[in-house]
Amino acid sequence: MNQLVEIRTFGRGGIHPDPHKRPTAELPIEVLPTPAEVWLPLSQHIGEPAVPIVKKGDRVVRGQKIAEGGANGVSIHATIAGKVKPLDKRPHPTLVMAESIAIKAEGEQEQLPFDEDKDWRTLPSADALDRIREAGIVGLGGAAFPTYKKLVPRPGTVLETLILNGAECEPYLTSDYRLMLAEPEAIVEGAIAMARLVGVRRVLVGIEADKMEAVAALRKAAHGIPMDDFTFIVIPCEVRYPQGAERQLVAALTGREIPLRALPSSVGVLVQNVATAHAVHHALRYRRPLLDRIVTVSGPGVVHPRNVRVPIGTMLQAIVDFCGGLLPETTRIIAGGPMMGRALPRLDLPLIKGMNGLLLLTGQGPFENGYEPCVSCVRCIEACPLGLEPDQVSIRVEAGKTLDTGPYGARECYECGCCTYVCPSGRPLLQFMQMAKSALRRASDVRGQA
Repeated sequence: MNQLVEIRTFGRGGIHPDPHKRPTAELPIEVLPTPAEVWLPLSQHIGEPAVPIVKKGDRVVRGQKIAEGGANGVSIHATIAGKVKPLDKRPHPTLVMAESIAIKAEGEQEQLPFDEDKDWRTLPSADALDRIREAGIVGLGGAAFPTYKKLVPRPGTVLETLILNGAECEPYLTSDYRLMLAEPEAIVEGAIAMARLVGVRRVLVGIEADKMEAVAALRKAAHGIPMDDFTFIVIPCEVRYPQGAERQLVAALTGREIPLRALPSSVGVLVQNVATAHAVHHALRYRRPLLDRIVTVSGPGVVHPRNVRVPIGTMLQAIVDFCGGLLPETTRIIAGGPMMGRALPRLDLPLIKGMNGLLLLTGQGPFENGYEPCVSCVRCIEACPLGLEPDQVSIRVEAGKTLDTGPYGARECYECGCCTYVCPSGRPLLQFMQMAKSALRRASDVRGQA
């Protein structure tokens, strides 16, 4: 098996924030004890919410399907054994009230048997896709797009390469890194299974070069797995944010530039996260649904930073308690990473499938003292991986000319936050881009209905 040794990267923009990974990078994955209760929102993915198939008072066991995925959704499963509470709207990490199934832990923690299917590698494609859909698997890098749908290319699409994303470029986060060290064989097996499903024979894995132990672990695992005629190459990439963004990773590993507003499939590539590959392997081999995920709990505001395997639906407060609790000086809570994560007002919210980190930060948050006018330094343009013009968007939003921001890239922004990071005036450029993009989308919807 040929392995590339040079370090790859993308061409334009990017930044080098302090990684803050040291507190958890060397910590193995710990298992959270069964929580007293879980809240399982019916909408944890892009697409239609799942439809409940249980009712108040039902006894469920871990692994049991409790909500049926619709035509564009995925199923949801009980992540603990216990009794179903009244179906109701409950707080969701996206800060809305969402229909949820709550389960109170009760009695023995029975689990459905997940026996190995000895013939899992030769499953017909339709059966394999159905097994992935039934397992409730979504993209675990944050997007939460139903994985089975991503594995069915649109008619006319020609794919050549599957890229596995192990970059984990967000500061603080180390959950993917520890998973790559703990279970590299499952990740490789899942990647090959997905490649087989979409009809490609080349798998490239991109991992930032500060994770060379993970590079070595996946390479070693690949040597011990039947590859048939697959090519499996693990490639170290420059430590540079946002190396893990789809466009940047595709450019780094293949040299191909994805056109603006296009998908990786437009250049013959499908991108999946390493944790998604791990989940796919368990679904195909053991018929095991997505019940848990690895979460990095870190930041100066938590007593004991950890990488934790957590049942989906666990309350964030229970996760923080497992990590020793909050320090008094904690001021901010972020779901995900500091660059693209979501600020949360409290911890009485459930962990959902797409959440890979929980950060507890101290000190003053951005923009608390306001911000200054744009000084036209163009640092935001230089840092933008797409070469957009956040400065011009922000100026027009402030002037009440939000619908004039299209020519400056508001529609194309994928919200990496590089612009805000480098702005010497401390301007909330990402928020201005989000406001403009939302306004342009609403205007387009109105025109479409006219």
